[in-house]
Amino acid sequence: MNKLIKKILAVISIIFLLIITLIGKSKASLQANPNTHYKKSDTPANWMKNIRNMEKSGEAMGLNETLNTDLTSSSESNNIDVHFMRSTEYGAIAILSASGYGNPQILKQSTIKTTTGNKTGVYFSGEHWEWVSGGLETIPAGGHSRYYDTYTSIQDSARVGDALGNVTTSNPGCAGWHSASNAHWVAGSSPYFLHGYGGVFSFNSSYANSGNYTRGVAVCGTGL
Repeated sequence: MNKLIKKILAVISIIFLLIITLIGKSKASLQANPNTHYKKSDTPANWMKNIRNMEKSGEAMGLNETLNTDLTSSSESNNIDVHFMRSTEYGAIAILSASGYGNPQILKQSTIKTTTGNKTGVYFSGEHWEWVSGGLETIPAGGHSRYYDTYTSIQDSARVGDALGNVTTSNPGCAGWHSASNAHWVAGSSPYFLHGYGGVFSFNSSYANSGNYTRGVAVCGTGL
């Protein structure tokens, strides 16, 4: 358990929020740059590319990275990796909130809506679904496996630390934790995962052009 907590803390320590986008209703952060604005055609698959593009020259991060066709960095010169939040990264945030370092129940009690109940936590309302980069086996066109968590239609494919799963499977996961109201697995007609509406451990699935929020994260470190 100590190793798991250390792993979770290591992931959380390098994650900070970059962007919250709502299809058709808002625009990306750093709106002074017209290249960061949302497009009505955006889907979870497009977000993988669009958020990675924030590292490129002239984009929102003010960096000068070049990207390969699979969205990995070509020069790896800026030591920052900006990407669409993976399913396992959201899971790390959710599990940390239920550890001794946070409390998901505080979200219901506090006017400061974060996973810890103070300004140092990850902001979370519990009132909206949030897309994560994860779903059925096929990685969105042009993407790389490092930016997408793949699952099968069977809930046994839940990954350690992703806050998914079901109590009836061999990997029970976190379905129903802290009064989470939803636990619906991905299927062919709804291949992408969403989290958050009805509780930090609430998850659902949906089709690609359904409008909801998403987050980007930045991982910082040498040689990324």
